[in-house]
Amino acid sequence: MAALEDLEARVAALEASQADYRAMLAAVNALGANQQEHSLRLDQLRTEVVDDRFRLVDGRFRSVEEQLPEIEDLIIGCRNGTPPS
Repeated sequence: MAALEDLEARVAALEASQADYRAMLAAVNALGANQQEHSLRLDQLRTEVVDDRFRLVDGRFRSVEEQLPEIEDLIIGCRNGTPPS
């Protein structure tokens, strides 16, 4: 009978080990899903930051383009000996 009790104890230990493995596997899967959500959110934030920077730089270039004729007039005037007013 000791052999049967020993086998039953080993089976119970194996079942407990399997339950621990399943619990760990579920936790790893949940962690992976959580990481994927964070990764998607980070990508979205990066896109927003890049878009904001692009708009800012684009606005600055437009401002320079709008002032370019005045700058050209000043440069040409200085070359021709006309001081800026």
